[in-house]
Amino acid sequence: MKILYQYLFFKLFIYLIVILPSFTIVVVLAELIELFRKIKIFDYSLIGLYVVYQLPEKVYYILPISIVIAFILLAKDLIDSKEIYPILLNGISLKKLGYTLFFFPLFLSVLQMANLEFVMPKAKEKTKKIYQMLKGKEIEREKYVLAHDKWMALDSRKFLYFEFLDLNKKYGRNLVYLELNDNFEPSLRVDAERFYIEKNKIYLEKAKLIDFSQINSKNLIIKNYLKKNLYISLEIKSLKKLFKVKKPISISDFYKSAKVFEKFGYSANVYWSRFYSLIATIVSPLILSIIAFPLLWSKKKDRLILTFVLVVFYWYGTAFLRSLAESGTIPYISILSIDILYIGVGIFLTEKLKFTEM
Repeated sequence: MKILYQYLFFKLFIYLIVILPSFTIVVVLAELIELFRKIKIFDYSLIGLYVVYQLPEKVYYILPISIVIAFILLAKDLIDSKEIYPILLNGISLKKLGYTLFFFPLFLSVLQMANLEFVMPKAKEKTKKIYQMLKGKEIEREKYVLAHDKWMALDSRKFLYFEFLDLNKKYGRNLVYLELNDNFEPSLRVDAERFYIEKNKIYLEKAKLIDFSQINSKNLIIKNYLKKNLYISLEIKSLKKLFKVKKPISISDFYKSAKVFEKFGYSANVYWSRFYSLIATIVSPLILSIIAFPLLWSKKKDRLILTFVLVVFYWYGTAFLRSLAESGTIPYISILSIDILYIGVGIFLTEKLKFTEM
């Protein structure tokens, strides 16, 4: 039995390494045609790098449909070669066969997760830089609104920390300002719950000042202020260059961004909806395999058509639910409803599955 499953997993792997590059080449060629329409500098080494860095994202979206086609080819091969008969006659049901083979798309879902978290963010950053170079423009910095949990050195002995800063509104929360003496020991600390960056100063609310300069004489000075000005010059343009907040790509990026937006009273609909839709795309190889598998063991063409209809519905349905979640019409978790539906229907059909050709 172990040899049988090794054989079937190997066939799935062979089908996948044939299908996946084929689809990827087609998608990359379409991308190149669009690229050639927009670029001004035809540097073929840069174009080659652009294609290479595009591959992780292309594979990420092509892999789910590729594994479905691999399962279709496997089922067709087993039926046409009549290899399915000795499998069934040896007491291995299609149900048991399916539950074992599902480990293959489960492994691919793990790879999807790794690709999204560790490969795609760096690849997309490289792709953007190369694209700007091919267009003959300076590399654009990310446009961002919020920065959080940042330390900055104003000079060799003055430091500023803030937990949160809206770079457009110039408003922030939980500021800490530190000054050090010649021995690099604290001489002054200022804490504030809220702050506003103004011209040549920072306006503080609910601030506390701690003067360490007289600490040796046991005269530590602590003062509380409802409002206070801290005369430090900060330019928002300089801060935007200093704090490069990357556009969220990975699932952890969207989760952290959603938490930050919620914590400071901003709408996190877009980030939560993207977070749950990414969960759906990560597990899509497994979900689509579960729903497709019980439909493949018949020579009726309508079953094959239904399989592709279900695949198309999955992608467009998930995208539609994501758009509703972004507007706040439905809860974010609703994006996974199609996944739950497909798992339930797929397992139900697999439990009832029989090979009708015998």
